Parts: sequence; structure tokens; C-alpha cells
Amino acid sequence: MQYKVLKWLSYASCVIMLLVSFNGVVVTRTGSGLECGREFPLCHGKFVPGSTIGSLIEYTHRLTAGIAGLLALATLVAFLIWSRKRRDFQIYAAIMALFVIVQAIMGALAVVFSQSPPIMALHFGFALIAFASALVLALSVRRAGNLGPRQAPPADHRVSKRTRNLTIFSAALTYAVVYTGALVSHTQLAKASIALHIASAILLLMVIMVGNMAIRGYGHIRDIRRLGVVVIVLVLALPLSGVLNLVVLGSEYYMFAPMLHTLITDFLFAFLCFLSIRTWELSRIPAGEPGGVRVKKTAQA
Repeated sequence: MQYKVLKWLSYASCVIMLLVSFNGVVVTRTGSGLECGREFPLCHGKFVPGSTIGSLIEYTHRLTAGIAGLLALATLVAFLIWSRKRRDFQIYAAIMALFVIVQAIMGALAVVFSQSPPIMALHFGFALIAFASALVLALSVRRAGNLGPRQAPPADHRVSKRTRNLTIFSAALTYAVVYTGALVSHTQLAKASIALHIASAILLLMVIMVGNMAIRGYGHIRDIRRLGVVVIVLVLALPLSGVLNLVVLGSEYYMFAPMLHTLITDFLFAFLCFLSIRTWELSRIPAGEPGGVRVKKTAQA
């Protein structure tokens, strides 16, 4: 019963974090950030917003962010109480709660006080980390199947440090590219745009390399193989969604393209984070005989 409650809490947290990202895109795209004035949490002195589309968009974003914060705290408390044997679950829940609250506070400060473009880009970056933590938590809980102690993986599941390091670097580079992209959208800096294109090209090659290593080098590890396929598909879809974003600009579909781009970006970073965690866990398996026990070789007569 406790496992099912925690599992569905992690699922719900993942969904609400994604909705927060979507609402943030709509607010930015429509320029509705100040439609409620420089007031928080009220909207022009009222708890219920006016009938304008802009105020409804901004108020919906605030409401969704508030629900996300409360759900993240509830999820953290539940995991602290019922998942004492899995410290990793508690860490993921704590990171999720921390960043969703911090990004909500930054959003409120951006309304009341004018914020610089780098801070606004960081606001989006924190929301990205919150979603990634939620997805990692949901995937980890689903993979475990129970709340008992973590089972030691077999020795033939050992992952090389090179694969682990490349995966972690790819996740970090993804975050840097996302932050740069958010900064460009707020500043329209030409130099930053050039750097973004270069970094995006490097990211594409890096993630394809990591995915190929996961598929061909560790095909016998089912979750590693599947994650390799997922990140390759997502990183190939990312530039296509960026082009689509430019093509539909000014048309009636201008709102859906950035939402699709955000969806792909969020899931790419989140799955790279989960793949980084899994490769880090499997890289710690000691080399040796099955069961992870080191065996000393004896000299033959």
C-alpha cells in the first residue's frame, strides 16, 4: 500500500512539473508575465483574476506552480516517512522539492521586482531540474518495484568509467545549452545565438555517441539499452522541433511548436540525468567474478 502511494505521488509530481514548464512557455510566448500587475499572489488586488486572456494565463501559471510546490512537499514528507531504506528516493524527492520552491520564489520576485535576463533564464533552468528530479524519482520507484533495500546488480552489468563520464558530461552540456537558449530568448544576443548553435551541434554528437555506447556496448542491460535509444531519438528530434518553431512563427500554430520543443528538451535532460545515475551506479560494481566478488588468480603449476 505504501509503495503504491509513493509510486503514484511520484507520477503525479512528474506530470505537474511538466505542466508548470508548459505554462511557463505560454506565459513567455504571450507576454503575459505582468498581466496581473506587479502583485503576488493577488491579481490586481483580487484572488480571482479578471476576464482578460493574459491575466487568466498568468494566474493559471501561478496556480499550477503553487500546486506543484505543495505536491512536491507532500511527496518529500511521504518518502521521508515510508522510504527510509532507500536514501536515493529521498534525495531525488528533496531535490525536486527544493528546486520547485526556489523557481516559484524566483517567479514571484520576477513579478514584484524586475529581474535581469540571466536570472530569468536561471528560473527556467531550475524548473528543468525540478522536472528532471521528478522523472528520475518516478522511474527509480517504478524500477525498484518495492521499498526494500537496493539489490546489488550482477558483475556483468558493470559500466566503464568512460561511459559514465561521457553520460554525465552530456547531461551537464544539455543544461548549459538549455540555459543559453533561454538567455537568447530573453536577450536576442547575436553572440549568444552563435554559441548556442555551436553548443547544440556538439551536444547532438555527444548524445548520439553516448546512446550508441549504451546500445552497442551494454545491450545486455535492458534499461541502459532502452535509455540509449530514447536519448538518441530525443536529441535528433530537438533540432527538428527548433526548425518547426521558426517555420510556424506568426501562424495559428505558433503556440504548439515551442511547447513541443520544451517537451523534448525536458525529457532529453531528464532521461540523460537518469542514464547518468544508472551508469554511475553500475560503474561502482567491482570487477571480478559473478556477484561482484574480486577473485585472486593463483599461479598455475
